[in-house]
Amino acid sequence: MCVCKNQTWYNLKFSFTEQLIKILNLRSQNFNMKLSTEIVTSVFPQFSNRGLIQKITRNADLRKFKTNEIIIDPGMPVPFVPLIVEGNLRVMKVDEESGHELLLYYLKSGETCATSLSCCMSHSESEVEVVAEEDSLVLGIPLKFIDSWMNDYPEWRNFIMQTYKQKFDELLETVNSIAFTQLDERLVKYLKEQTFLHSSNILKTSHQEIAVKLNSSREVISRLLKQMEKRNMVSLSRNTIEVKNLDD
Repeated sequence: MCVCKNQTWYNLKFSFTEQLIKILNLRSQNFNMKLSTEIVTSVFPQFSNRGLIQKITRNADLRKFKTNEIIIDPGMPVPFVPLIVEGNLRVMKVDEESGHELLLYYLKSGETCATSLSCCMSHSESEVEVVAEEDSLVLGIPLKFIDSWMNDYPEWRNFIMQTYKQKFDELLETVNSIAFTQLDERLVKYLKEQTFLHSSNILKTSHQEIAVKLNSSREVISRLLKQMEKRNMVSLSRNTIEVKNLDD
């Protein structure tokens, strides 16, 4: 009888502890870190106007997102304009019927999303999916400040216009790559981008994930990677690609 009571108490205690851990993890995910002017000026050195920096610090939230966490979903109102403090995000167009994804561009530290800005200014729903490529810190600018800061701060306006130009150029490059570049060349380019984004030649990814991002099939990507491995360009293991010499 005593053993049963002890076992019951242990089960209750374990269950309570498990639930507490889940609650603490959830709070940790939703916790907004304190934003300082030092963070703003170090990541966005183009902002030197003290008034703009203070408004960003006072009104924006510093948010944490885990790898593969969805930040903005297609069809949903854009909740904020994301300015990337740390990590990388990928912006994709998703076909509603087939579920196929087309990678448009990446966002890295010091950048923001042109398509999100466009939706904010036109008060329309998002047409893209924004996902954390790795654990990331994002500075969320409330939508109500976007227009007024465009008028009040030339630095902010220049930042927005430069973002449009840069991401438009990257979109053109993506279109040109799909239309005019062979898949094996696109695969090499993709692997080079990933090693640069993650600052590592060891990539934790599957052949299926690469196929989705390059709008191809897993079988084709696997065949190309096997050919690259024979040429000592990469080394393959389960869900891991070691990049060796892509300039061969």
